[in-house]
Amino acid sequence: MTDTLIIQFAKWPQLGKVKTRLAKKIGDKAAYDTHIELVQTVLDNLTRSSLGDVELWFDQLSSETPESHPITKLCSERSVSIAYQHGEDLGERMHHGLALGLKAYKKVIIVGSDCPTVDKPYLAKAINELDRNDLVFGPAEDGGYVLIGARIIKPTFLDEIKWGESTVLQATVKCADKLGLTYELLDTTWDVDEYEDYLRWKGRLL
Repeated sequence: MTDTLIIQFAKWPQLGKVKTRLAKKIGDKAAYDTHIELVQTVLDNLTRSSLGDVELWFDQLSSETPESHPITKLCSERSVSIAYQHGEDLGERMHHGLALGLKAYKKVIIVGSDCPTVDKPYLAKAINELDRNDLVFGPAEDGGYVLIGARIIKPTFLDEIKWGESTVLQATVKCADKLGLTYELLDTTWDVDEYEDYLRWKGRLL
């Protein structure tokens, strides 16, 4: 029995609709394959950490047969539940995931599927920080965050954040301050969005 839920957010793999910035350099098929590899890598990191229950939340229902996809097969092998995100934007979807998770767990952490640097020590630090804080963030070099965790959530948290801009973390922290929520920032890391990030990630795998 664990008091922590770790949710991995992911886009359902669709050719031409995932890793679109990366696709400009390596093409749609290679970007599609990279997306799947990243989803599997992050899922592997989260499940092998053994730090909490893990769920994989897709952004939409798939027209494909989910059971036939490599990602869902991996979920079955690792006893990972699959769920679906709800909300008009990323803020609403994350708020929904955190709030729903906190009905059954003391701590909930959301990690993006383009964040292969989130490993067991990084997760452990995030979970420990939630013993002392309402929120925890894993800052990303691009101004966003690779991880968000909560033990308390309030209704207007994550409202009116301009997602995809370099001010995401700054705006989220400002919202937390306004609501009186305490938080801790972990070490800054990076995710895989641009071609340079892709090369950096692949270089680490060599």
